[in-house]
Amino acid sequence: MDNSKTRFLTAIGHDMRQPLHALLLYLSALDRRIKDDEAREILGKADRAAQSLASMIESLIDLARLDAGKVEADIETTSLQALFDDLLEHAPNVTAEATPLSVKSDPILLGAILRHLASNAATHGGGRAIVSAAKVDDHVEISVHDEGPGIAPADQERIFEEFVRLDGAKNSGLGIGLTVARKLATVLGHKLGVRSAPDQGATFIIRAQRA
Repeated sequence: MDNSKTRFLTAIGHDMRQPLHALLLYLSALDRRIKDDEAREILGKADRAAQSLASMIESLIDLARLDAGKVEADIETTSLQALFDDLLEHAPNVTAEATPLSVKSDPILLGAILRHLASNAATHGGGRAIVSAAKVDDHVEISVHDEGPGIAPADQERIFEEFVRLDGAKNSGLGIGLTVARKLATVLGHKLGVRSAPDQGATFIIRAQRA
């Protein structure tokens, strides 16, 4: 069953990626030609919808590759400040505290985890996220904090399961972003968990070995 699911996710992901990429190019071309304000507003909504769909497809492909064991980590000394700076460039909803800390990790995979957590904060965590890092013995805890509705204790493991969306959550996304983040953390040998309570936001914590 797992192999069938992986083949299915891989197939639909790759088959949908090319026409969606073409759609995004066409929308970009239209953006340079349309001057009417109402038409530009409609075009902007269409572009955001297409970007959201593209993100879902990439997450499906990531999940399929992880389930198939095709993701390998290239561990090296990784500057957290460099990862935070890159995240700030691509995630406007994020603010980050400066840090001199480094960890033993794969910068590409760890960066992907941070992007998934930032996206989760944007969709379900009140819109904004604060990223920080702190030394804890010979490890570093990388925190992504949001000011959303919080997560009940009974749901704090369930949110990492595939295709899970909590009651009352916005009808957005496939519910696999946190699944992919947890699986990537496993590949890296890191631990990913959450501390939260209802009406107190949520703090997702990546625990990695300090370099």
